[in-house]
Amino acid sequence: MLFTFDSYKKLLDTITGAGYAIHGIEKVLEFRLDGFIPEGKFTAIRHDVDYYPKRALVLAKIEADQGIATTYYIRRKFFESDIPIITKIAELGHQIGYHYEEIDTHQKAPNNQVARDAVGFFVGSLLDLDKLGFPIKSVCAHGNPISDVDNRQVVHLLRDDNFLDQLAFTYDRDLVAEKVTNRLIGDASIDITGKDFDVYIPDTGRFNPRYNLKDHIDDCKTAGLNNLEDLSAILGTTKNHRVYMNMHPDRWSGDILTWMFDFGLDSAKNMVKRFMGTSDYKGQLVGQKSESDTNEK
Repeated sequence: MLFTFDSYKKLLDTITGAGYAIHGIEKVLEFRLDGFIPEGKFTAIRHDVDYYPKRALVLAKIEADQGIATTYYIRRKFFESDIPIITKIAELGHQIGYHYEEIDTHQKAPNNQVARDAVGFFVGSLLDLDKLGFPIKSVCAHGNPISDVDNRQVVHLLRDDNFLDQLAFTYDRDLVAEKVTNRLIGDASIDITGKDFDVYIPDTGRFNPRYNLKDHIDDCKTAGLNNLEDLSAILGTTKNHRVYMNMHPDRWSGDILTWMFDFGLDSAKNMVKRFMGTSDYKGQLVGQKSESDTNEK
């Protein structure tokens, strides 16, 4: 049975037992920055910490006990409320990244103001995290399935020199360059593509691609799992030497009651997702709201 802490240990055993090395996705971004992808068979793992940092710490300890280091992308609110937990995850040898959602949180502003507010908040967050002792090197977008916006737009804007030149920063530009734009080595939701990996396996929708609306990697096939035997079959093929996995700690638990609650909650979410279409990236700040605002003007 998947989504228990014990099954997570077995999942890691399945990967290493099939002869695969395990890296955090930030480590792969570092490899790419140096101009290469690791040779041999490997699996890159990232954890999007959406709700329960305590569960993330449990997974971090399981990995550390096996000598494995992965990447944990943390939402801003947990850096404000759960610093001791995040610090422990980092001390276990794992990479800490920023799980950003600035377009979602600022989309009620007029369209142009969304861009300014979102990028300004993103930059301010990374500067704040640096002061807290977390020099963020990689980021990953949070994907809200009930929203039509694409949070990745923030990073695209940050990489647009023309946009930054027009932005009235309240921060020192040299400081922003040093601790944000020059430090960031990549975005795990943008800069990784099918050129880097053979298959992407996210636990979104409880490993069911049918209920995965936003968690995709460009030009990379997505696979689902029903059990660990399915994972063994994927790892056993000659075509899948580079595997990328995303596992949300809030779906993994240590007792049957919590597991049943999570199963019921995810099942309810999946029922809603049945009636929703996929959300493709269109480069718009606030989706349909952006179009309607533009047309009205």
